Amino acid sequence: MMRATDLRGVAAALCGRAERPDYRDTLATVRVPTLIVVGADDVYTPVADAEAIARLVAHATLSVLDKAGHLPGGEQPERFNTVLLGFLRGAGSDL
Repeated sequence: MMRATDLRGVAAALCGRAERPDYRDTLATVRVPTLIVVGADDVYTPVADAEAIARLVAHATLSVLDKAGHLPGGEQPERFNTVLLGFLRGAGSDL
């Protein structure tokens, strides 16, 4: 898939990633229940990064999905949906 991707698109995506702002201050202001889902094998947003985000967001729930990379909802849809629905059921009264 990567070999078939237009090199201009790859370059633009990497530039965008390199130039994105630092959101840590903003994340620290979040005061609503927040679900963070990361694939255990995600090389773009590693588990350590997701853990750091979870520490910044006061009411964050972190779920790491095994056998998933950067798109856990597409790679482990049943597990992802279970996690999401469980979170929504538990957070429903707080939203």
